[in-house]
Amino acid sequence: MIREIVRNVYEIKVELPGSPLRDLNSYVFTSSDRNLLIDTGFNMPKCLEDLKIGISELELDMGKTDVLITHFHSDHCGLIDKIIEPDSTVYMSGVDSELFYESLGEKGFWTKTISMYREEGFPEGVLGHASRVNPLKASAAQRPVRITPVHDGQIIIVGDMELKCVGAAGHTPGHICLYDEKNKLMVLGDHVLFDITPNITAWVTLKNALKVYLDNLKNIKNYEVEIPLPGHRGCECTMNERIGQLIKHHEIRLEEILGIVRQTPGINAYDIAGEMDWMIHAKSWDDFPIQQKIFAFGEAICHLYYLEESGTIQRDLINEIAAYSIVV
Repeated sequence: MIREIVRNVYEIKVELPGSPLRDLNSYVFTSSDRNLLIDTGFNMPKCLEDLKIGISELELDMGKTDVLITHFHSDHCGLIDKIIEPDSTVYMSGVDSELFYESLGEKGFWTKTISMYREEGFPEGVLGHASRVNPLKASAAQRPVRITPVHDGQIIIVGDMELKCVGAAGHTPGHICLYDEKNKLMVLGDHVLFDITPNITAWVTLKNALKVYLDNLKNIKNYEVEIPLPGHRGCECTMNERIGQLIKHHEIRLEEILGIVRQTPGINAYDIAGEMDWMIHAKSWDDFPIQQKIFAFGEAICHLYYLEESGTIQRDLINEIAAYSIVV
């Protein structure tokens, strides 16, 4: 259940039932004074059970343990309200903490996101169902908690370790990583995953998320990292090797979308997503599991926004639905 990474640094495996991600890697930095636990898992009984077993095996006193959330997706913060004690400090970037608070309500975040999806061509008939089963909402925390915002460059002290917060927006608008220079390790959240590709989607508050993501991928190459600690699964190569693979992946995606738009001028994002290649076991786009369809659709949109901002394609509203064509 737990794995020692280096002295005073541990990993707790938290199963994510029903998710292709399989599990979450929750990391714990311990000291004789206060501890730091990073990311929690979905708000699901199995996740809570796994996390509590790991906490028990490490003999963590949660009254002396603070929590850092790399980003506000519910597989990383869904249990936050169930594990903290009154004396716990909860850290999250200011940007993502605002989204966390907003996403717990029925309006605001969800209303804006549904409106964006509708304009990009997601069928009205399944839009309501899609928003209800979206895992970001379905397995989220049940109540807000007090969050202490952290920023790029901020240092969090745990015992004799100085942990540097590294801004890594893209996967979410306020995603952060955590760098331990002493041990040359970096907690990566979902910024860099190794045998799966992080989902980069469109955000109302961060339209060109792909450009921001790619810029921040290049930025963390400046850090000397010998021990990469991803939010899911394991590591199959060095961090810098994986960064190169991820950049190449998105270059291929951009070319794929350009080819689709070139072949069908005036096509919308939903239909573009249906023409793209996905590693999903489904007979057709119509048969996609709805949660995976949401992720695929969002990824198609963010690549389209990247191409639009680069001046390669143009976006026109036709009967209130965005249509894409090659710029000539």
